[in-house]
Amino acid sequence: MKNINEFIDCTLGLPGLLALAAAAITVTGCSDAPAPALITERVSPTYRADTGRLEKLAYDRNGDGREDAWAFMDGARLLRAELDDDYDGRVDRKELYAAGTSNERAGRPAVIPGQGVLTRVEFVSATGASFRQETYDKGVLARAEEDTDRDARTDKWERYENGALTSVALDTGRRGTPDRRLVYTADGGAPRVETDPDGDGHFRPAASP
Repeated sequence: MKNINEFIDCTLGLPGLLALAAAAITVTGCSDAPAPALITERVSPTYRADTGRLEKLAYDRNGDGREDAWAFMDGARLLRAELDDDYDGRVDRKELYAAGTSNERAGRPAVIPGQGVLTRVEFVSATGASFRQETYDKGVLARAEEDTDRDARTDKWERYENGALTSVALDTGRRGTPDRRLVYTADGGAPRVETDPDGDGHFRPAASP
């Protein structure tokens, strides 16, 4: 069995704190008992005083002595995560997880079989406002909404199929609904450009310049 440092170091490419949660599950053998001999100074677990169940994992990812990633747990199950991606002391990303099932496909980067499946990611500005929300289906990115100009209104909508981008709709006129859409083909060719000048939700091919 790998120790916690080796496990985290080889899985840091996984989204969010799934790697950290997986490390905790690995060192404890999927039990709720603490494993202090294997926890290094970069990982700080918190256990419930009344039950001894794992409640939170805090991690110093860049080794600067300050915590910058937090996984909130119910024993071995990952509930949510918060991350300071630019190491400025503020949370930049929040991740929510649903309960995993025993038949989840291993190998998906946002799934720990039986332990947690990524369902939503929120990106947070310096003011604490959420400006981008991503929705995941069984751990795979399905759609996203974004406020690109930070005016508290969504102006970009993305749709995905099996994790691949299929369309991007944009509100270029600040009317609150999309007026322009890029539709991507499976063969990787140039996207089709469509417009909805009337705002009725019906897109049509854009006129040639």
